[in-house]
Amino acid sequence: MEEQDADLPLYLRAKEYLLDQIRLMKPGENQLEPENLLTAKLGMSRETVRKAMSTLIQEGSITRKHGKGNFGHPAVTNLPMRIDINSDFRRILTSHGFSVRSLRSEARIASPSSGMLKRIPEAAGIDVVAFELNIFADGRQAVYGEVELLRHIVVSIPPAGEYEENIDAFLKEHCTTESNHTTAWLMAENNPARARSFGLDESTALVCWEEIYYNLYDQKMGYVKVHFNPDLMDLSLLLKF
Repeated sequence: MEEQDADLPLYLRAKEYLLDQIRLMKPGENQLEPENLLTAKLGMSRETVRKAMSTLIQEGSITRKHGKGNFGHPAVTNLPMRIDINSDFRRILTSHGFSVRSLRSEARIASPSSGMLKRIPEAAGIDVVAFELNIFADGRQAVYGEVELLRHIVVSIPPAGEYEENIDAFLKEHCTTESNHTTAWLMAENNPARARSFGLDESTALVCWEEIYYNLYDQKMGYVKVHFNPDLMDLSLLLKF
């Protein structure tokens, strides 16, 4: 493991070691070393190695078969831009070598959009705090998001301009309650204006998703609709059988 990993918690260092091994595996030759050999090789406790293993099992990079051992999946580990484990688009783009810049528009008090009312019909008649997000990768627009937060949960209006925080940190700072989970719907649509902003032909079909934020008590906090530039966002997700 490289020296820059020295400050990572031990289980994350073990995780990175395992990922490095899995990335080099070939189909049919993907069985991992037994845990007792890994603990000796890494000089870590069995509990630490098992925690790393469990994390990778949850992420789909390892499958544990009783009586057979642990198997790594390079096809999963090498998937680009996995949105089932990471929906922080800035982080996704940065991890793929892009120079990323994010801009937030001026926030405004507005009525809920038709898209929000479709997903949160109980928001009818309630004001929202609305703003747009633009994420650029190497100077090209990669992501465009329209955010609507229920006005009564917003304690401070977010400033316009460049930002770096992820959505969880943003909601924790500006709302009465922090987010706990989301639900999302993937779709495709023609949006000539958005296609133009991405530098694409107006007839290009765009991948987009709608998302609802929830707090710990399963109360809805707000809605977002996101469009992705298909030239830059090669989104993927893992489905387990």
